[in-house]
Parts: sequence; C-alpha cells; structure tokens
Amino acid sequence: MPSVTIDAGVLAIPPEHGSIDELRHYVKTLLDCSELLNTPWVAIYMSERASEALWYDDLYPEWHKLNHLFTATGIEEYDATTVLPIVQRILQRTPSFENHFRIKEVVYGKMTTQPDVLTLCSGPHLKDDLARCLLLIAILRSHFPQSAVDHSLILRHASHMTIQIRALIHILEHNRDDLITLPSPPDYFNGDVQVCDDFRGLILSLNEVNILLNATDAGGVKIAIHVAFFKARVDQGDTLDWDDIPIFSIGNVFFESFSSRRPTPDLSRKLLRAIVETLEQSNLHQTHPLRNNEGGASPPRVRRTDQAKAWRRDIDRDHHLHYWITDENIVELASLSFPHNDFTIPE
Repeated sequence: MPSVTIDAGVLAIPPEHGSIDELRHYVKTLLDCSELLNTPWVAIYMSERASEALWYDDLYPEWHKLNHLFTATGIEEYDATTVLPIVQRILQRTPSFENHFRIKEVVYGKMTTQPDVLTLCSGPHLKDDLARCLLLIAILRSHFPQSAVDHSLILRHASHMTIQIRALIHILEHNRDDLITLPSPPDYFNGDVQVCDDFRGLILSLNEVNILLNATDAGGVKIAIHVAFFKARVDQGDTLDWDDIPIFSIGNVFFESFSSRRPTPDLSRKLLRAIVETLEQSNLHQTHPLRNNEGGASPPRVRRTDQAKAWRRDIDRDHHLHYWITDENIVELASLSFPHNDFTIPE
C-alpha cells in the first residue's frame, strides 16, 4: 500500500503577517491531508514528535490564533471552527511512522539536503523533527525498499519531487531484523526522499507499476489503473480531479490471469498503458473485436447475459488485453491473454 508521512510543519499556523495566498494554501493543504484520511488505499503517518514540535515552537493552531488570522486577512470562506478540527483529527488519527516501520531514532551529524528545505521551517523544533524524519525515511527507502517503496513526505511547500539527503550516521535505533549495514563515519550516507505538497503531487509521486506488482486482489489493480490514468492525463496537459476517470470494472478472472503470469515490471507497464488507452479509447488501430471464430466474416462475440461485446487489444506479441464493452460503453477488463493464439474471454 502506498503511504505518506505528513510533516508537522504542514499543521503549523502561518505567520501573523503572511499573505492571503499563503493562508489559503495552508487551508488547502490541510483539506488535502484530511481527504487522505478517508482514502483507504493510502496509509497516513506522522512523526511521534509532531505535536511536541508544534507546541514548543508556539505554532500549534489554536482557536484564537486562527480566528485572528482569518479576520485580519478578510478570508470568509474558512474560519477557525473549520480548520482546527482538521488539525486535531490529523494528529489524533495518524499513527507514527516510527512505530509502523520499526525505526526509532537516529543520531547524525553534518546533514545536508538538496534542495535545502530545512531553512523553510518555521521553528527550531520543527526543523529538527523534519531533519530527523527526512533521514529516517531516506534510510528506509535505500535499505528497506520493500517497506517504503512508495512512501512520500508531505511538506507545506515542495518545489521538487525528490530531496537528496547526505549525512554522517552515528547511531540508528530500530526493531528490525533485516537491517543492512549502514555506512559509518567518516563515510557518508546518501539517500533520497519523495516529497509533495498536495494530493495531485502525491499521485504523481506514486509508481503505478509497483502498485500493480504488489497488488493482492482486484482492488489493488484498480488503484494502479487509477494512478496510471491520472498521470497519463497530466502528461497530456489536462487538469483533472482524482475522480475524473471513466467508469470501468474488473472481471472475476482478470487478477488471476495477470498474477499467474508472474509479471515483470515491463509487462506490467505495458498492461497499464493498454488499459489506459482502452479507457481513453485511443490507439484504436491496436484493437479489434473478438469474433465467434477465426473467419474474417465471423460476427463479433457477444455476452449472453447483457449483450456486451468482446474486444482484444495488443500489448506485445504474446500478450493481449481481452475486455467487454457494455451497451452503456463501460469497459469490463476480462483477462490478460497469453499466448498469442489464445482468443478465449471469460464471461
């Protein structure tokens, strides 16, 4: 499952004399994070020190502080009674990534980040907590990739999608039994962290191929398809919401037909591309109806239960996507066909 850690600085109250745009961005980021709590396919975490860092830096959002900000900027669409419950909900409902990943503490020195995101922190405790989180997540990504292959860090502002980390690691406290030896001083640890500052950035940071390869059921397949479709439309310059995707369904046999092939990343990437093109109804020269027999004059195959029509799309020479299209123009993914001369389609 993809996962994210929310930096405590995301919750920190904006500066008193900040701009209206900054306050609006603050609220939007909180709303994005709140929406993630309702998303069952993304696991949300925070540092176990988040509340403490906010409190010691006097940046914990309180009613009177928020109310003063909204009044001073003249923003009327939001108020303290809207925002404060979101902050409290995020803090109360997000488990710590330290407990989940069983990596507790790190003692380090001479740490640098590229770009330098630490100077953007609003207070010294938030800066220390962010530095610690960045280093721990970078260690997870480089030494426990199966645990954090699609883990991102949500910052209030993220101009880059990847932050490079460099540090001397003196001590790492953990409860893992799969630790690979880390470089010790004078050798530097080098790693990276995926970052984003909104829901769109989070989706763009995900690896749909990894999601598909790690799927355990049709639900996981659907998430991978949704991410692939969203990213494809963004690449085409479209602006769309997460829910702006054609309705489609996955047949009972589709996941088994995929997983039984022991798919490689290359096949998974090609399959997702074929599915996205099917939903977009593009590259139609790579499709043709599945017919009742091999004769060119044979009529297209029709499902008895609902008169849906059977179709076949090329993936590569040996693999093909078989699917149904209903009278309502809804795509139902039926199977990953193999080998080339397999023209069957599950009903």
